[in-house]
Amino acid sequence: MDTRVLILTLPSLAILGLLIVHSFRTMPRARAVAFWCGVVAYGVARGVALRWVIDHGVGGSFPYAIRDPLFPLFGVPLQEVAGWAIVAYLGWWLGTRFSPHLFSQIAWACVFLGAISWTIESAAIAAGWWHWTVPVTQPLFMNVPSIAIVDWFFVGIDFLLPFAVLTAPELRGRRVRILALLAFPLHFGAHCVPYRITDAIPIPFHHLVHWLLVSLLLWLAMRSATGDAPFAGAGALRRSWMPLVGLSVMLVDVAAVELLMVGKPRLLVSILPTLVVTVQAFYPAVGYVLGAAGLALGLRLAPFAVAAVPPATSAALWWGRRHRRWAPVAALAVLSVGALRIHSTGAREQDELKRRLDVALAARNRGDLRSAEQELASLCDDFPGSHVPPALLGQIDYRTDKLEEASARYADAVAIKQDYVEGFRYLAVIDLRLGRNEGAERFARRGLELDEDDPDLLYVSARARGLNGIGDRFDRLEPGRAYALASLAFEVGDTVGTSTMLDRGLVLWPGHRPFYSGRVKLALREGDEAAARRVVAAWRARFPEDAEARRLSGQLGME
Repeated sequence: MDTRVLILTLPSLAILGLLIVHSFRTMPRARAVAFWCGVVAYGVARGVALRWVIDHGVGGSFPYAIRDPLFPLFGVPLQEVAGWAIVAYLGWWLGTRFSPHLFSQIAWACVFLGAISWTIESAAIAAGWWHWTVPVTQPLFMNVPSIAIVDWFFVGIDFLLPFAVLTAPELRGRRVRILALLAFPLHFGAHCVPYRITDAIPIPFHHLVHWLLVSLLLWLAMRSATGDAPFAGAGALRRSWMPLVGLSVMLVDVAAVELLMVGKPRLLVSILPTLVVTVQAFYPAVGYVLGAAGLALGLRLAPFAVAAVPPATSAALWWGRRHRRWAPVAALAVLSVGALRIHSTGAREQDELKRRLDVALAARNRGDLRSAEQELASLCDDFPGSHVPPALLGQIDYRTDKLEEASARYADAVAIKQDYVEGFRYLAVIDLRLGRNEGAERFARRGLELDEDDPDLLYVSARARGLNGIGDRFDRLEPGRAYALASLAFEVGDTVGTSTMLDRGLVLWPGHRPFYSGRVKLALREGDEAAARRVVAAWRARFPEDAEARRLSGQLGME
């Protein structure tokens, strides 16, 4: 097993064991058993539902991929199920430390889940434990896409909300609590409608459902007086060290990965919001100070400002419960205006990005590379969540032989869009051309994790390891793809491999003209006129009216 997977798996198992022990010592036995059984069922159901929605509703690609999945259950890796169990339990426990009211507890658990998602995702993505197939649209979260934050946040609504409502002693016997079971299917079912249902509402239907569910939880958190004390068993306070140790182990693991394994100390800022959420649950005043400090530090490094979200949420919930009559209405009004603004602005930004990309591409196509580079560089600054501008800049740099600059641009592109296979392909080829075989192999391997049959990546990986070609896979390619691979071999200085592939291509696809042209040019470049004449003769025999073949025939004195 990969060492990186063990670094994730072993601490997770230890934390899970500690939390299970804590639950049975502080919760009613029946509720503890129901929680662990329920969260396992939820983890599996969630994974299956996600695949179904994407296959039958959205028709897109799966949003994330786990490397080396362990013991999949109905296609859902065991470490994914265990992960949801750990963070859901910690979120619920912190929620009960934050407030005695059930819905405020769930709201705080959601805030924790959003915070811990950034913490864990930043390390997991950097270490290669898993990757997202969607771009990083929000630079505040650095290498983590916004959907990851939303995805984890909604575990509180999909699972914790219905579980707490169905098992809370104060709600026992109230039939209305069964409605909480609708949260999960409503949320996931809405993803089958990823478009606007009317032009009057600029929010896609599935996002509209997101906002409505958040609004409902916010309303209940401010208005409802339903109490819940699930962890009030004997010795509950004395045993608080168990979940705190579990959370601490998780944060130390993340810090060790970011500092020692991937060497990116800048990512440590992702731990701060989780710390603030935890501190706020125990010592609100200290949490406000930490949030204010994060906001101040955000003037130097914007991601620090995210630390202000937990205390701001805490303040809103506190104010809302003190002014139950009008505060929820005001909060929901602010939330609605914010939602409309976010989606309206997002739509305008996408239109502006497309328009300016068209301008840059037009400049590139007419040969005005200076103007194209200026426009693309400006787009990188104005739209840091799009991988397209840095990728196009990298393409220009590569074609003008500025390889180091191209490598930096493509590195930016794959950091934004983590399943950008073409970006990894360029990074691998650049390192191979620069003699950095270890880097070429590393980038090729990253790309092959996304597309295991990519011939270019297979070829670069083999060359980086001192091997030749891609074996019989070449014969199974389409002729155009095979010729492109031969061109890549020539590009990286592998003339033997180039001639071998072109000769093989002439045998396999004698009707594909580029193989003739390419083989003649290579022969002339190497000074082998005899080989060039043989190919031209075969070329003219198959395509007697081909103008280029006639020209080369005259050039070689064959007329």
